[in-house]
Parts: sequence; C-alpha cells; structure tokens
Amino acid sequence: MYYLPFFINLQKKQIVIIGGGKVAERRLLRLLPFRENIIIVSPSLTESLRQLVDLHNISWVQTKCHLDHFKKADLIVVATNDPVTNKYVIEHAPSSAWINATHQAECGNIHFPVTIQKGKLQIAISTGGASPILAKKIKNSIEADIPDQYEQYIDFLFEARQLIKKLSISQPTKKQLLQEIVEKPVYSQKEQQAWIEKFKRQM
Repeated sequence: MYYLPFFINLQKKQIVIIGGGKVAERRLLRLLPFRENIIIVSPSLTESLRQLVDLHNISWVQTKCHLDHFKKADLIVVATNDPVTNKYVIEHAPSSAWINATHQAECGNIHFPVTIQKGKLQIAISTGGASPILAKKIKNSIEADIPDQYEQYIDFLFEARQLIKKLSISQPTKKQLLQEIVEKPVYSQKEQQAWIEKFKRQM
C-alpha cells in the first residue's frame, strides 16, 4: 500500500482515541497540541494515562466504544488490545476519517511516523511499519548531524525570507540572497541581527 507523506493541522478536527493503555498514551502524547479536540473512549485508563488526561483536561468517555463515539470523527486512533473492538471500529468508521490502527497498521490509512522537531523544522521518518527500530536508528543519525543552533537559525531564515520578499529588488537577486544564507549558514545571533538590520535599512 502506498502512503503519501504530508503534514496536517488538526486544530479544528475531532480526534477520538479508542483505548486506555500504553499505546493510547503514546498517541495522546503526540497529539497533545490538539488537546481541545481529543476524546478518549475506554472503560479504564492506566494510571499514567489518567494523569495525562487530568493534567491536560482531556475528555474521557468511560465506557466501551460504540458508533456514536466516533461517527463524526476526523481522526480515529484504534489502540485497544481487544480484537472485537478493533474490528468493530475499523468496519464502522466513517469513510472520510483518517484511521490509525495501532494493532495492525494495514487496517488503517495513516501511520504515525518517527519525527524530529527543531522549532519550525520538522522531519518525518517511516518504514511503512516494516521496522520501527530502523526508523529510530535513522532518526538518531539525522539528529546527530543537526547543529544545536538550528532552531534559532531557522527562525532567522524565516525572518530573513519575509524581509527579502518586501525588498524592491529582482526575483533572481532575492533568490540569490536566500541561497547564500543557506549555503553559508549564519548561526551567531549577533551576526543574524546585523544581517537583518542591514537589509531593513534598504527598505
């Protein structure tokens, strides 16, 4: 099965996590930026998951799941150890929903990749479920090559790009300027500020 990698904003999407164990907890941790839209459906929760739910004020429906819990969901995470429940959710999920089937990846239509995040920089790594261990190994290899200053540096690149777009210069010159600060990275915060001030004076 072919999967198209992309980044999505789930800010206004309904997210339903079905399950109350360790796997559900891992998924919740990944989805916490959208905590206001999350509902967990499970008769019980592990102690650590219960603490997360209480800490972040996550909605918890304390019962076995049925169709009403997920029929309007945009993203459904199937994370139980009950084959009957898992099968029921997969078979009755809305056709428009994204489904992450943690028990059997091919039963769903999305995977949660291993990710690296440094501020605005995001890198997703997936082996299509073939080897999560290899995905983590690749992650560690990439992280070792990313300078510690990258988060601040990418914020600088963002500011520089917004500034250069406003300059009254040709498009090729704009592209050349942006290329230069990538080919010759400016990591020092002092040098970044000097670079920004230089071009602000040209506006």
